[in-house]
Amino acid sequence: MACLALGFPGRRLHADSAVLTSVADTTLIEAAPDNNLGGAPIVNAGTTQTFTRNRGLFRFDIASEIPPGSRITRVDFVVAVTGKPNEPPPPSTFGLHRVLKPWGEGDKASPDPLHPGLGAQATTDEATWKARFAFTTNNWTVPGGGATNDFAPEISAETVVYDTGDSPYTFYSTPALVADAQAWLDDPTTDFGWMIICESEEINFTARRFASREDPDPGNAPQVLIEYVPPAIEQVQSTGSQLTFSFTAQAGQGYTVEFRDSISALLNWSTLTNFAAQPASTNIVVSDAITNRQRFYRLRLP
Repeated sequence: MACLALGFPGRRLHADSAVLTSVADTTLIEAAPDNNLGGAPIVNAGTTQTFTRNRGLFRFDIASEIPPGSRITRVDFVVAVTGKPNEPPPPSTFGLHRVLKPWGEGDKASPDPLHPGLGAQATTDEATWKARFAFTTNNWTVPGGGATNDFAPEISAETVVYDTGDSPYTFYSTPALVADAQAWLDDPTTDFGWMIICESEEINFTARRFASREDPDPGNAPQVLIEYVPPAIEQVQSTGSQLTFSFTAQAGQGYTVEFRDSISALLNWSTLTNFAAQPASTNIVVSDAITNRQRFYRLRLP
């Protein structure tokens, strides 16, 4: 929301924030390449003592919480570590890579409490080490996912993971992490989340168990903390008895411009005009007759 009043120079902007919990997460398991772990309270990543690899997948529905047209300024990814190898684990650096293709979370968990990370036989459309959607033609380019084709080779953010006692861990905001989230907000059809990969997969005992959204403690669920600036009223000008301003309308999103003559919450907002969704992002100019010394405007999503 952006507001302005006649007599105030420029425009007033305010930043907002949101905390999102993952809407899907699962593990790709090299030791059980046809199994799925999408319904378990853990997501594994790193290399086991027997040198088999795990890679984790996390997806967040950015567009469901952040208004279209917003400018994202900060993204922190926070995850809890709930398990580690029995041997003293070496500090291990994990990186987040933007996933480039869709995948199915699945709902499987291991029936063996001694081996919770092995999952269970996948059924149709569930992610495995081999497939993005099991029992379809939608496989990973190479088992476990391939850089460039299945996920971005560049690391969007990274952090060093030690023991469970240092949990939770934060992958602090970077320009790349912000760019990922912004791209998903601008085009939700490309939102396939991140893959977490240990940067030393050739070393064993680097595996960690990260809490999934199914963790019994809701406070352990993977989260992203997002700061953003909502759609803004811009280019304010007054000419004679006319006031004009503009805003950037995102493709596929309708808007309502409202006004009132006092900032008091007791006065209702009135509709100045409505704008239907446009097929492409466009700059929209709004005009209003100047009838009062002061008037406040806001841009609202229907």
